Amino acid sequence: MRRYNFAQNQKMEQTKKNKGIWWLVFFASTAALIWAIAAHWEWLTLILPFQTTAFVKAMDIM
Repeated sequence: MRRYNFAQNQKMEQTKKNKGIWWLVFFASTAALIWAIAAHWEWLTLILPFQTTAFVKAMDIM
């Protein structure tokens, strides 16, 4: 019976982090949040998940 080493088949964590795109998303969502506050937009809380997730990914916390 042949033994398989499954650890060799698993992909490792990505070594090159694309933090630049996450910073771009963070600043764009921050600008959208500032606009939503200034315009008294009722749905401004919908921007918060995008903003916080982009910040955490840009800081490489998650």
